Amino acid sequence: LVTDDGGLTDHCEVQIDILDENDNVPEITIISLSSPMPEDAPVGTVVALLKVRDRDSGENGQVSCELSGEAPLSIVASPGGSYKVVTAGALDREQASEHRVSVVARDRGRPALWSSTELVLEVSDVNDNAPVFEEAAYSAYVAENNAAGALVVRVQARDADAGANGRVSYWLAGGSAGAAGAAPLVSVEARSGALYAQRSLDYEQCREFWVAVRAQDGGAPARSSTATVRVFVLDRNDNAPRVLWPAAACSCGFSSLSLLVVVFFFHEVK
Repeated sequence: LVTDDGGLTDHCEVQIDILDENDNVPEITIISLSSPMPEDAPVGTVVALLKVRDRDSGENGQVSCELSGEAPLSIVASPGGSYKVVTAGALDREQASEHRVSVVARDRGRPALWSSTELVLEVSDVNDNAPVFEEAAYSAYVAENNAAGALVVRVQARDADAGANGRVSYWLAGGSAGAAGAAPLVSVEARSGALYAQRSLDYEQCREFWVAVRAQDGGAPARSSTATVRVFVLDRNDNAPRVLWPAAACSCGFSSLSLLVVVFFFHEVK
């Protein structure tokens, strides 16, 4: 609006265009995060939903996102400035119980501005590991005439899973001890894996036997493995020699000189 000294006025419109400067960093909002994620989640499972915006305009407001960090994850763009973080490979809790990545949002301004936020994905356990014995086969040596309840050997199995999935119990799963039978000879303590003699062993009756021990975890369904325990009974000098011939009272008609030959069978010494 202008006015002269005579009182006449006039006006015009002036349009001012404000040029955008790249003075706003991209803003990242985590809409949802599925954590913990089971380790058997299939590839492509959505871990997180993100919303990204930049208040600038034009190229200054155009944003791209990427992940920074070592993890089996990838980021996928969706319409409207949304992004999905999905699994790009198999998860394994026994290898890594959590993954940390940074979501980096960068605009196309000159110079470019960027921002980042951290995602922490915890991996939950599933029962995907069976117990593993320290040895596939065990050997134990027990002297005969042992006391009932004596420790024979202790077996040990480890399970890489967590919680009940990794809690191991032990059971007898068969065996062979000749005519004596394996079942009455030993028992196994479910929690410790210790095998105990159920009764006194006799070398002259049973020199060796074996049992199968099963280690089973507490998962549902449970997983198990088996190890063989071979038990060797050691001899002790617990038998005196016996005269087998002649009998104590012999009326065979031979002279006393002919009875001088006496056969002794000595106990076998191992």
